[in-house]
Amino acid sequence: MPASTVSQPPLVSIVMPVYDPHPVHFREAVDSILRQTIPDWELLIVEDPSPRSAAGLLADVHDPRIRHLQRRDRDTLVVSLNWGLAESLAPLVARADADDICQPDRLEKQLAYLQAHPEVDVLGSQLAIIDDEGKPRGYRGYPLRHEAIARGMAIFNAVAHPSVLFKKQCVLAAGGYRSFFSEDYELWSRLLHRRAHFANHPEALVHYRVVPQGVRSANVRNTLRSTLEIKELYWQDQMSLRCRLRMWAERVMLWLPPRLVLHLFLKTQHRSGLSARARRPEHELTTDVSPDIGITS
Repeated sequence: MPASTVSQPPLVSIVMPVYDPHPVHFREAVDSILRQTIPDWELLIVEDPSPRSAAGLLADVHDPRIRHLQRRDRDTLVVSLNWGLAESLAPLVARADADDICQPDRLEKQLAYLQAHPEVDVLGSQLAIIDDEGKPRGYRGYPLRHEAIARGMAIFNAVAHPSVLFKKQCVLAAGGYRSFFSEDYELWSRLLHRRAHFANHPEALVHYRVVPQGVRSANVRNTLRSTLEIKELYWQDQMSLRCRLRMWAERVMLWLPPRLVLHLFLKTQHRSGLSARARRPEHELTTDVSPDIGITS
C-alpha cells in the first residue's frame, strides 16, 4: 500500500476580519497577500454578515490557501479575531486589515527577523500611511526594541496591530483577545505583564490606509475611553510625569466638540513624509517616536 501523505500546517496564518468590504481596497489587501514572496501561508477571512459579500468580491480568486469563515450573526471584532485565532493552523499568526496593503516581502522579512531573534513573541513594523486612492500621505514610526516598547506602552500603543506577526501559543496562553474597544492595546499590555518579548521591524512593511471620512468621532471617543481604562488597569504604577500629563490631555479631549476631537485625532495619526526621528539610529528610537493613541485596529 502507498504511504499515506500527511499535509503539513502552513508556516503562517493570516487573520483578516472583514465587514462590508470595500470593493477596491479589499481586493488590494487580498492581492497583497497573494503576492507575498513566501508561499507557505493561509489567509483566514473572518466575515461578519453585511450587504456586500467578501466571497462575491473574490469569486474569481481560486487559491486553496484562502479560507473564508462567515458568521451567521453580526458580532464584535474581538469575537472575529478570536475565531480566526482558534481556526488558524500555523504556529505563527499575522494580522492584516481588509483595506491595507502588505509589502510583498512583509512575511519574508518578519520571519527572517524571528529566526534571528527567537526570543521575540510579538513582532510589529513601522507603517507607511496611504489615503483612499493609495497615495503616500505620511509615516508612523514605532520603537524597535523591547525595552523601548515596554516604556512606551504607558504613553501610547507602541505596536501597530495590522503589522504584527506573533507566536500563536503565546497569545492563546494569555487568553486571546478580550472585550476592550482598544483590544490590541489591552492584549499587548497584558502580554508585557506576562513577560512576553516584543520588537518592531525597522521597515514599513504595511501601507496603512487612513480615510478621514471613514473615521467616526464616536469611535475615536470610544478608543480614548478604552485607552484610558487600559492605562489605569496596567500602567498606573509605572507612569512618569509625562505619562500622567498625556492622560490628562486625553481626558480633556473627551470633553471637546466631536469635530475637534476627530481633527486632533487625525492630526496626531501620522507625519507627512519620513521624519527625521524615523531615520534616527535604533538605539535612539525610544518612547517619543510616535504620537499614536492606539487606533490601529
